[in-house]
Amino acid sequence: MTSVPETTTPGEIRLLIVDDDSEIRAELGAYLSAHFFWVQTAANGAEAERLLADREFDIILLDLWLGNESGFDLLRRLRQTHSTPCIMVTAQDEVTDKIVGLELGADDYLVKPVNLRELLARIRALIRRSGASEDNGAPPVASSDTDGGTNWKFDAMRRCLRAPDGTPVPLTTAECDLLIELVSKEGLPQTRNELCRRVFNREWNPYDRSLDGIIVKLRRKLEPNPENPLVIKTVRGRGYVFTGFAQ
Repeated sequence: MTSVPETTTPGEIRLLIVDDDSEIRAELGAYLSAHFFWVQTAANGAEAERLLADREFDIILLDLWLGNESGFDLLRRLRQTHSTPCIMVTAQDEVTDKIVGLELGADDYLVKPVNLRELLARIRALIRRSGASEDNGAPPVASSDTDGGTNWKFDAMRRCLRAPDGTPVPLTTAECDLLIELVSKEGLPQTRNELCRRVFNREWNPYDRSLDGIIVKLRRKLEPNPENPLVIKTVRGRGYVFTGFAQ
């Protein structure tokens, strides 16, 4: 079980991952944390119930099989005291399991191996349905300027980008996903392979120009001079780095 920080950042979506596989907990935790979720993990039902007794969560991601325990049993106990939205995950695509899980109070269902982009989309959809985003939407990531004027504003949870004059800047799904990855690691160079894995859920290869094409489109929307990029810089031999919105 991960340690519990003293406080969360105001507005963060609080997500609990319950899975007996430590590698899966680490992978999902890292991915969702990078997308502005406050993540805690538990390896079994007892750990999950202790965390839920200590604080409120907005979403629970619950594995169906927790070693010697069934996720169904845990969900049945949780529904006696908690109405927290829950997505169940299983390694078996069995209709009966889905029906039982939904009847016990699960809100959605995913089959392993989990596609990370699909998981993120389902979590966001569940947040919208439950109304959590109205009160606990992730804080916007915005540039600062020294003149006290307006800034670029990027709300990752609501997937909304606004120019300094307040005009909405339309983003495709891929553009928004890539911008989230870049902004979440501002100042840190990211390789093409890292970005492809997290945005497209596949390995990068030198003949695949999809990533570079989206970078070009983002630069046209974000850069004062796309031919001389300062917001999304190329790191020769590595990939790209987001340096902050233009001022």
